[in-house]
Amino acid sequence: MNTLQTVDRALRLLALAQREPVVTLARAAGELGVGTSVAHRLLATLEAHGFMRRSLDGPGYRLGPAMTSARPAHADTDFTHLVQDDLLELQAATGETVEFAVLEGQAVRYIYGIASQHHMRIEARAGTILPAHIAACGRALLATLTTDQLRRIYPNEPLPHGAKTITPTRTALETELEHVRQRGYARNIEETQPGIAALAQTLPTPQGYPPIAITISGPQARLCFTRDDPSTPSETALTQALRQATQKMQAKLTSKLQH
Repeated sequence: MNTLQTVDRALRLLALAQREPVVTLARAAGELGVGTSVAHRLLATLEAHGFMRRSLDGPGYRLGPAMTSARPAHADTDFTHLVQDDLLELQAATGETVEFAVLEGQAVRYIYGIASQHHMRIEARAGTILPAHIAACGRALLATLTTDQLRRIYPNEPLPHGAKTITPTRTALETELEHVRQRGYARNIEETQPGIAALAQTLPTPQGYPPIAITISGPQARLCFTRDDPSTPSETALTQALRQATQKMQAKLTSKLQH
């Protein structure tokens, strides 16, 4: 397969994924007029670069974050304005950067945020994409999935970016996600970037809207989280504020979006 032919086939697959919600391996092979092994290699390459992602609803692929992130940051949701005041209150109560994020295959994408007013702070990262199994907001969202759904996203045991994280394998990730479910929130201590720590909790949304995560992040030097003890004063205070804000936002969204 020459380079131009490969590019042509990859572009045809992306065009197909824009027309159809889910592209199965057989459908991709039929569209290109090639065997399933060739179609699989193309889909796997597109997935590796974020242009496609595995579907949670069954066998097949959807457009990935590299394609969807080209849309405006609010394209996934039309309700962030409904809870913007609550996010402002959370930022004021914690003093740290607070953000919304959505899950896109193996990635998490930040869609809206309010930066801390501290001189040493984490800037809001709307549009930024990070590995979901490493970011706190990604783990919070992954923890809402069933085992089958999780393994469709991560079909292999080794996970990318493993050297930087406590979840270098799918088994380690599944163990960490169980801890997330037990605690009720996810955490990240200097895994996405040295010197940064974060907490995140999922905000349940009404049917038809994608679940989103609310995350609080700041310099580890100020937050002072510890890996083995999630009950430090700083983490306890931030967790309480996060839970209260999440409950308030959920009630508001349920009231306004279901009527």
